[in-house]
Amino acid sequence: MCAGAWSREQALAEDLRRLAPEWRSAEAPARVESRVVAAFRSHSGLAQAGTRWAPVLTGFSAAAALALVAFLFVRIPEQPKPARRVSPAAVQLAAVEPAAEAEDSPDDFVPVPNAAELENGEEMNLVRVEVPRSALIALGYAVSDDRLLEPISADVMLGADGLVHAVRFLDE
Repeated sequence: MCAGAWSREQALAEDLRRLAPEWRSAEAPARVESRVVAAFRSHSGLAQAGTRWAPVLTGFSAAAALALVAFLFVRIPEQPKPARRVSPAAVQLAAVEPAAEAEDSPDDFVPVPNAAELENGEEMNLVRVEVPRSALIALGYAVSDDRLLEPISADVMLGADGLVHAVRFLDE
């Protein structure tokens, strides 16, 4: 049964291909075409569904487009601003009178100006850094001009808050 139907469809398709060049220039009048399309739509139920859903679909499409635009404007994060580099010339050092104990025993820590004192038993971190000798000037030490850029090791005492509280310069 299926093979017979298939062969009939193949024969019909071949006949239509042979007639196509002859009928290519022939056209149905516009009124016939519009009637055929209307009859097809009424028979398949597309005429009512197309007119009933068109405004709804248009409204949903517009709402989706607006939601997408709003989402993009809200979701696009602001570009991070580049970090501002501070040149060494822009850094200002505070001058302080050296403590009397610091001159007597160079192994002691020198408190940093305006830093809160660490309480007994308060957590602290000790970090060894290398700084130019000019950093000694900020704590009131005299440094000769020819040795300003020479490095010197220092122990820096950081409190639990991460701020510098005291410095001890090491003479190596």
